Amino acid sequence: MRVGIFALLSVLLAACNGANAPIQSIDDGLEDLIAQAPPGPLDPSPYPLHYDLDLTLDPRETRFGGTVTITLDVKARSSGLYLHGRDLVVTEVRSRVGEGQPLTGVWQPVLESGVAWLDYGQTVDPGEVVVEIDYNAPFDVNLSGLFKVTEQGDAYALAKSESIQARRFMPGFDQPAFKAPFDIRLTIPETDSAISNAPETAVETLEGGLKRVTFETTRPLPTYLLSLAVGSFDVVEAEALPPNEVRAEPIPLRGFARRGKGGELDLALETAPELVRIFEEALQQPYPYKKLDIVAAPQWPSGATELAAAITYRESRILASPDIGPAARRSLLAIHAHEVAHMWFGNLVTPPWWDDLWLKEAFASWGEGASLSVMYPGEGYELDAIVDGIRAMGLDSLSSARAVREPIALNENVRNAYDSITYNKGLAVIGMVDAYFGADIFRPALGRYVEAYEDGVADSPEFFDIIGRETNEPDLTRAFRSFVEQKGLPLLTIEQVAPYDYIVKQSRYAPLGSKIDPNRAWIIPFCWAHGLGEARERGCSLLTEDLQMVTLEPFDGEVMTPGWFIPNAGGTGYYRFSLPYESWQDLGRGFGELSDAEQLVTLDSVGAEFAAGRIDVDTVWRFIDEAVRDEERRVVQAAIREAGRFERFVTQDEQALAGYRAAVLDVFRDRYETLNGGKSNDPEQAILKSSLERFLIGTGEDTALRENLAKAAASFIGMEGAVSERTLNTDEYLAAMAVGMQVYGAPFLDQLLAARTQIDDPVFEQAVAYAIGQNRDPALSERVLQLALSGELGSRESRTIAQGQMNQDETRAQTWAWLKANFPTYLEVIPRQRKRSSPALAASLCSDTERDELIALFETHGALAEGHERSLRQTVERIELCAALDAANGEEVRTFFASGG
Repeated sequence: MRVGIFALLSVLLAACNGANAPIQSIDDGLEDLIAQAPPGPLDPSPYPLHYDLDLTLDPRETRFGGTVTITLDVKARSSGLYLHGRDLVVTEVRSRVGEGQPLTGVWQPVLESGVAWLDYGQTVDPGEVVVEIDYNAPFDVNLSGLFKVTEQGDAYALAKSESIQARRFMPGFDQPAFKAPFDIRLTIPETDSAISNAPETAVETLEGGLKRVTFETTRPLPTYLLSLAVGSFDVVEAEALPPNEVRAEPIPLRGFARRGKGGELDLALETAPELVRIFEEALQQPYPYKKLDIVAAPQWPSGATELAAAITYRESRILASPDIGPAARRSLLAIHAHEVAHMWFGNLVTPPWWDDLWLKEAFASWGEGASLSVMYPGEGYELDAIVDGIRAMGLDSLSSARAVREPIALNENVRNAYDSITYNKGLAVIGMVDAYFGADIFRPALGRYVEAYEDGVADSPEFFDIIGRETNEPDLTRAFRSFVEQKGLPLLTIEQVAPYDYIVKQSRYAPLGSKIDPNRAWIIPFCWAHGLGEARERGCSLLTEDLQMVTLEPFDGEVMTPGWFIPNAGGTGYYRFSLPYESWQDLGRGFGELSDAEQLVTLDSVGAEFAAGRIDVDTVWRFIDEAVRDEERRVVQAAIREAGRFERFVTQDEQALAGYRAAVLDVFRDRYETLNGGKSNDPEQAILKSSLERFLIGTGEDTALRENLAKAAASFIGMEGAVSERTLNTDEYLAAMAVGMQVYGAPFLDQLLAARTQIDDPVFEQAVAYAIGQNRDPALSERVLQLALSGELGSRESRTIAQGQMNQDETRAQTWAWLKANFPTYLEVIPRQRKRSSPALAASLCSDTERDELIALFETHGALAEGHERSLRQTVERIELCAALDAANGEEVRTFFASGG
């Protein structure tokens, strides 16, 4: 359709209105433009061949602006194109073909998701067309697109491009399939530093206290990987990444943190070279960029983003202060490894659309454990991967769960793919395939996949094709696809038909009250083990049918019983299992003979059997009692999680609640005391001790522990009259400040807010918001909720406070009423990309009445939270499942604990 005739009118009006006025829109024909606009992926033509981005970014100002020049490869005769740009004031558009004179075009926003129409102002034939767009926009204040923040009096501007946020700060093709080189120039305050995706080539001093920084041309990038950051950063020049057997040249390594925080980047900078080397040698592909910057952002809406060659983290996730706790250190290393893995998975090879997000996020998540297990052997990073996989199973148990790879038709739904299914189920499936078929077969094929699609894009069929060819294992790709392309969690129901013969039946796991159709089958890499005394045998088979026989290897000698039987040997299978009652008892008696990973998956399957109504609370509690004695802290933490599942059944019954708390203290306190009395410097023991303390304080209501930790918190923040010899590390900030809030109330809140302005520690700042949200005093809740609504503590913090108050039994009803009354205002203060998950605020509700209220809330205000529909379906389902389980098993649970267990 031609609309170029309107360009002349646009030019005349723009000239009359001044250089900074927006060009006039196309009114005639707008309905057709809207009707034909793509709500999801753009057409592959025209394709951007190159971007030139020239911006003035001054964080002291409220707006930014400049010019983007895009060289296009046009495949068909046309007068315009669809592209992306959202909330931008476009002041002029020019198009040029070859050496011809530029003609003025028109910019027309079309869809609220950021799809726009650009009229060339002429009809162009196939070939190269150059488009120049002058524009400006306000800095965002909700951590979206190009936003600004102020910390300790210094202003910073940072671009959060992923997933479809680049359209908020530049016109372009904001879609991962469109990779192109960028030339970037930034005009900034002369005292500030600038960060982008390539090394600097020139710095030019300008008038007015400004300077222009020019960067080298980048490798081909999608817009979601663009890095633009300006501010008063400490710049830490670290030792270069040394050459190795894969890469011949050193790579400059730098760190950026806000003023005064550069020294806290040491751990990240010290570990980066080894992480890069591990991935280079495993994939046999060199690090792809000319520099590596580690950027600690003063504020960031997610934990980190893999911006090419300029990995950007929320500062609380990457800075290591002198009092960093062992759990925080592990968390730092994990997110660091994840982002470094992205330099190959996602950056060098990019999925063309968001339905293949798993090809970058699942592989980066899997890369965490794979790389850190090499760096720190024996420190349990492979077990962390199993724990992460188990975490995905809760979401995968819902009928509303999505598949790892699922079509995404709308821009508004892109962020819904960023969930535990993509990250944790994805990593678990990769780990299962890697373990079953062998790292020596699978991992070299990954390197050849990266090599084949270097600087390009690859979707799932292309990935499966090359992996299948390189491994020559058709079963590997069949298994992979069956887990990636269909939703749901496999359940293997085991029936013993002879001493060593078992029938394995596949179905889809469904909790009690679920509407899931269980008739589903996968291609499952299945490994089992059985044991008796010191004897143990293991076997593996690929399950290809919904009903299949497996035969165990008999023990030597005359033993006629297989003893205990575990249907997930090694714990790497992504499935749950169901056993007959006696088999569960046998497995309980042999629990100590299982490996750590096998104990983790056993505890998960036991809890899942209770949630499905097939096992009683007494059996679950006996497994918990066994697990809490284990030496592996992740097994004890799993026991904590399983014990915690019963709390919601007893909160409204005083006798049952008292019995439950007594049972928690009876089972867990002895283990805590064995750790508390020792002087071990073992970080694993320190993490376990903190986990037990939090559980005993929060769920067990251990009075002595609560008072001790509350006093330490009060002393830490300088509360008048509070004295404690106990010091706190960063792992303890959240629990300590929360219990301090609960014990001391309003005076603690006053001092906590004062301390927040005096203690310059991003982890403590997070703990402040968390603690405020843990308030249990209904009389104080109104003030707490007003703090959230004001946004004065930050947009992420507003969300944390509201969620915390919804999670407290004492304040839930009051908070729910407040949310219903203030929902539009609440949505305005939280981070923009978190609005879609706002239904999850109600996940702790457990009645049909509250479900109906939630649905009504989003019928009224859902338009304010684009893309919320999936979160709403999942939250509604969680509420229904909670109500169904309470109706079926709640009385049994209350009787069990009220009678003393």
